[in-house]
Amino acid sequence: MFYPSCLCESSAYQFTDRDHPHMSQTFGIHFSHFFVLNRLLDHLKSEVIFMEKLGDSIMNELETAEDEVCRAWDLYYNKTLDFCGSTPKTTKDRLEGSHDVSTLVFNTAVKGCADVWVEEMRYRMAVAFLSSVWEKCSSELSKLFLSMKDAECNRRTQIKELMSKAAQRQECLWLGLPSVVNPFLKELNEWPMERKLVEDDVQYSIRERAQSIQRDEAEHRRTGENPKSQAPELNGVYEVDGNFELSSPLVSDLMCKAKVIEKRSPGMMSSWKVSLAVITYDSFLQLFELPPTCKLHSGSAPEVAFQNLIPPVVVPSMEGVKGGVKFPSAKYWLDNLVPSESFALPNCVVSHKDEKNPSSFEIVETILTSGASKMFTKTLNRKMQFRAVTREEAKDFVDMLKRSK
Repeated sequence: MFYPSCLCESSAYQFTDRDHPHMSQTFGIHFSHFFVLNRLLDHLKSEVIFMEKLGDSIMNELETAEDEVCRAWDLYYNKTLDFCGSTPKTTKDRLEGSHDVSTLVFNTAVKGCADVWVEEMRYRMAVAFLSSVWEKCSSELSKLFLSMKDAECNRRTQIKELMSKAAQRQECLWLGLPSVVNPFLKELNEWPMERKLVEDDVQYSIRERAQSIQRDEAEHRRTGENPKSQAPELNGVYEVDGNFELSSPLVSDLMCKAKVIEKRSPGMMSSWKVSLAVITYDSFLQLFELPPTCKLHSGSAPEVAFQNLIPPVVVPSMEGVKGGVKFPSAKYWLDNLVPSESFALPNCVVSHKDEKNPSSFEIVETILTSGASKMFTKTLNRKMQFRAVTREEAKDFVDMLKRSK
């Protein structure tokens, strides 16, 4: 029977060898056993706290990734509705509002330009992130369950050894009670300690707890519907259908061309930076600035460049929780998937000047002013210079830009 350590200490000092030598020896044995039991209990508590912390972190990571998918879907769905709900004249103005140099002189700009590909790309990548998080979290949960089984096996083994030693020592003191000690030792020796039995016992406890949680969630759904199930156009999709995966955004029907190219702003102090340029069906040029550590250059494969925009998926793990790593990670995983620059091609003039640098070209975009700037002018011009590897590549990209207007 377990007693608090303070009770053990106080009891141990109530008797001396002079008064009751057998009682002193007995309490000395009990005190050493209680000390080991206390240490086992403290270790068990720390393990349980650690497992709860890791399990909560894994669940938070999965919920955050799922929320990101729902949010990305809502944005993509609403953007699609806005685009498809436009009148034919508005759609034509968006897709065919090309400009020439004379238009730029009058500083006009097409209103209502919108790019659906960006929202579709973020939705695709959010689904990919959720799929990767689910796989890695499943692996970490398997490790966690295995750790729980190992901990329980070790705990039972140590308790068995401790109680066996205690019984053997008490047998030396209580030789007059063999009828009590022998059945107890026999019962200890017959304890089932096979690893499979212990693992089945732990697995049964986990399954019982999971079923209890499922019952609570089912009761909660009966009292009030889950808001996640009310996502638009997802009424016919069931979670039991399995894990969903989408193809890369670079093979989307909303994208016309992707290319790794160099860009720089006008000015003496500006430098060339490698970027991933994407021309979309909605007449937009989207630029994603690549991190300097990726070691890519103009002309590299767009697929490799896009992968460098995505950081590795990190989920809660035993090592991470012990090391103090902060989770969830979905908040920063999609940060690099926001274009650093966006050009509405109907409002742009693209010029390719062969005489100075055959592999470079320039884009000038007319943008509408906002805020206090409206008092002085209605439009502003924004310039950006680009450089390809060869003249042919530059000309091909310029032709694609003009066709996409």
